[in-house]
Amino acid sequence: MLSNVDLDSFICVPISSELYQAVASRYPKGVSEIIDYAVSDFLDRIELDWQDVQLGTKWGRLFLPEGTLLRTKYRGEYIEAKVGDEVILWNDDEYSSVASVTNAMRNNTSNNAWKVIEIKRPSDSRWQIADNFR
Repeated sequence: MLSNVDLDSFICVPISSELYQAVASRYPKGVSEIIDYAVSDFLDRIELDWQDVQLGTKWGRLFLPEGTLLRTKYRGEYIEAKVGDEVILWNDDEYSSVASVTNAMRNNTSNNAWKVIEIKRPSDSRWQIADNFR
């Protein structure tokens, strides 16, 4: 926590002024401590999840854990693929990249997967367009 940190070795992280004001209105003398506590608590809570994520595949800087679903809408129908261990599985075939499976799912046409693929990781409750992760 912040109380154990040398104040000559800190960084500034931009947060919205609305969020800062909401925290400051509740804890006017301890904004940085509250933010430090919240981030530390978050890291503690996800530590086991992070350690468990060993299998999956990378797409650029994005890691897709095993079990992640990928989908695209092509000619009015959703088509889904699933991330395995270092491969993507679709239609009984294995693909080494999101780009290659995207093109295959869309009738072997050239596509920007970041724009036409939606992602739903095992921990997600809803689909998100891949471009949101860049």
